Amino acid sequence: MTTSPSPAPSRRTVGLGTLGVAAAAGLSACGGETGSGGDSGPARLRFTWWGSDARHEYTRKIIEEFNAANPDIVVEGEFTEWSGYWDRLATSTAANDSPDVIQMDAGYLKSYADRGALLDLSKEDGLDTGGISDDDLALGESDGGLYAVVQGVVPHAIVTNAQILEAAGVPVPDDTTWTWEDYARIGKAVTDAGLPGVYGIQTEGVQGPPVENWAMQVGETLFTEDGGVGMNPDTLASFWEYHLGLAESGAGTPVTLTIERNPTSSALDQSGTATNTVAFAPWWSTQLTALANASGQRLVLLRPPAQTPGGDPGLYYKASMYWSVSSRTEHPEAAVRFINHLSTSEAVADLMLTERGIPANPAFRERIADKLSETDRAALEYVNSIEDVVNPAPPIPPVGASSAGEIITRIGSDVLFGRQSPDGGAQAFVDELTAQLESA
Repeated sequence: MTTSPSPAPSRRTVGLGTLGVAAAAGLSACGGETGSGGDSGPARLRFTWWGSDARHEYTRKIIEEFNAANPDIVVEGEFTEWSGYWDRLATSTAANDSPDVIQMDAGYLKSYADRGALLDLSKEDGLDTGGISDDDLALGESDGGLYAVVQGVVPHAIVTNAQILEAAGVPVPDDTTWTWEDYARIGKAVTDAGLPGVYGIQTEGVQGPPVENWAMQVGETLFTEDGGVGMNPDTLASFWEYHLGLAESGAGTPVTLTIERNPTSSALDQSGTATNTVAFAPWWSTQLTALANASGQRLVLLRPPAQTPGGDPGLYYKASMYWSVSSRTEHPEAAVRFINHLSTSEAVADLMLTERGIPANPAFRERIADKLSETDRAALEYVNSIEDVVNPAPPIPPVGASSAGEIITRIGSDVLFGRQSPDGGAQAFVDELTAQLESA
């Protein structure tokens, strides 16, 4: 995404001239004043997020510091666990009682944006996203509007147990040249080394990100720009055939372990990586610290293998977290000021570090590098190291896409256990997901 050569302002800092007619038209929709403070007292904003106790603690500090520096605004925090977050947000939105500032996820962004529940931030006065690139800002776009500002990004990686490789007598591979054929060969060598209970590779087939990585390497995305299914059934079938081959050869874990260790249904600390029973497994790169803490061994991040030596590893920067504003907020100016604080404040960077993903703001990355643990710094360095090979992010999931994970897990299980062929399962996946999208 590039800045238009027309008089339209950049989204990095939207100028005063953008308000004009848009403000006059938007006042009634937003439910009240656009400013903050005034005779009626400070603007009160409700800010909602999900996360762990550690996230709650430092987010409260962020709110306290913002409130102290902005006496005309009072931000009030509302938080919950992921499991109940979206039900709560859906209920409050349906009742026209949505929080003003919302921690948003890519899987739900388009659903909320397209039904008019989120403010188009590109039309708001004074939005300042600092040094976030246009490509990363585009992660929060839908139908030409900017409905979320990305806070952090995360790419996929192969988390590799360097100590298992050393014990097996297998060198750490060159991840700039290795292929899927190399991956299978190296995995088989690890298994054949005979380390008790250890396999080379975590066989996959029941979770979405590894499939998406495979598809992107051949120029496909799971979803299209117009909201359809973009992956060819033959591509998904080839993914399953490959991983069935890993399990059958012994290079990969038996399919029973694949089902048991599916990250969507089991705890991270029960995974093959965390229990030191696999040398290679795909994860989001920022999960390295949690995995290393559970493992107690030296884990490193490698690029996924490619189809050909030096080929496209199928990587992109996924938005790990966004900030959105309710379209019904009574204080859009105050909400934008708070998002500016979250996106550009050095004090926020110092508190947040990489807990909400690798900062999308490059100035934040440079600032926090020396403050990070060894594994968090490794995740940051990995993100920086792949800048020359990352693809543009795929289209954000369309309305109705939230069922994709459940479908891939259910059909993938049938394929791995031989209850359905890879070809038949792939066609069933595309057909069922297509029907879900069309009925949404």
